[in-house]
Amino acid sequence: MDSMFGAISILILCCGIYCLYAYLKMKKDGHINEVLLLGKNFSEHNCKDKKAYMEKAVPAVLIFGIVTTLYGAIDAIHFYVTPIQILDYIAMAVFFVALVWFMVYTTKLKNKYF
Repeated sequence: MDSMFGAISILILCCGIYCLYAYLKMKKDGHINEVLLLGKNFSEHNCKDKKAYMEKAVPAVLIFGIVTTLYGAIDAIHFYVTPIQILDYIAMAVFFVALVWFMVYTTKLKNKYF
């Protein structure tokens, strides 16, 4: 059972790194990461005000990427290096709050700009 949770911690760490990569790529080329922000029923070309959307969405991706990467790293350390249960629980709580915030925030942005 612990190996499954350890694998999940690596998966979360990789998701956080992907979010940071998506942030850097969006800042560099100015294109919306459709996988992370929009979903399959939306396209970047349908955005009403792409510049305003990017100004609001890109910082959210950075915040979520940082929180996800930190939680993934803490969880991986907890399972593979040394048990740090209290810190792991705190990081998990912060991650879940950030996850819910990110989903609600980006959904509101999507509803406003698409």
